[in-house]
Amino acid sequence: MASQTLMSDGQWALDVLLPHRPYATNDPKRGQYRHSRDDALLMRYVEHSPHALLGAIVVDCDHPDAALRAFERPSDHPTPNWVAQSPSGRGHIGWWLNAPVCRTDSARLQPLRFAQRVEAGLRSSVAGDPSYAGQLTKNPIHPDWETIYGPAAPYELKELITPHTPRQMPRKPERAAGLGRNVTMFDTARKWAYPQWWRHRDGTQHEWEHLVLQYCHHVNTQFGSELPFTEVKATAQSISRWIWRNFTEENYRARQAELGRRGGKVSGTIMTPKKIEANRKRATRYDRAAVHALAL
Repeated sequence: MASQTLMSDGQWALDVLLPHRPYATNDPKRGQYRHSRDDALLMRYVEHSPHALLGAIVVDCDHPDAALRAFERPSDHPTPNWVAQSPSGRGHIGWWLNAPVCRTDSARLQPLRFAQRVEAGLRSSVAGDPSYAGQLTKNPIHPDWETIYGPAAPYELKELITPHTPRQMPRKPERAAGLGRNVTMFDTARKWAYPQWWRHRDGTQHEWEHLVLQYCHHVNTQFGSELPFTEVKATAQSISRWIWRNFTEENYRARQAELGRRGGKVSGTIMTPKKIEANRKRATRYDRAAVHALAL
């Protein structure tokens, strides 16, 4: 690593830190609030990536030898761009991405799922904490932390694959961890929200956003370690606002017709009017039960 150009405080503040007004705090237990970049960089914990774009993969290594696990060679993982550690030796290990991964509802899910697998592999390689939410990181510039910088160049996501990178990630919420919770919540709530819009299209946008938020909160409660409310709210707003803005009765009918055609080809069954009516009644019963449960 001696021949490489190393990252610096200035590069981290100017290039790695993505949000214009990041969440930041000196004590996560007392809440986190948006600040200007200059003010956020004076605080102990800062949001490295906005909700819409994942600009870095950060792993929480809750062991007293975090830096050793991060930089020791030979190792299964690429050299991290930085490690910000506390006096106890525990720290946050970060890999800077050359191309941020979009994680809103307008993104394709495949890159986000790939990022989820990469994060899981890096976390496994350094024995990181699977309950770490990944939103706030130890601010490398703050004097409370000892920061060790690695290479100044960012990584392509594919360069961060390790022997620990899983081929598939669990889809069930109770088995999701790290970035996987964001992926699972987005994927689960998105699929639930599309048919729900048809039944709630005559209400107000505020009512619709509240309903999606309730469902995202319901998904969050199934995780072994829940995401912060700010993450849940951002995911819910991303899904609900995109659907409300882009869905009309015409394109919804067209989407359902296309799904019906695909289903018919896959299953090889003919959807008779009797079967369609039975499916409609079954979906209505599920919808009422789900909304009732969320309202309690």
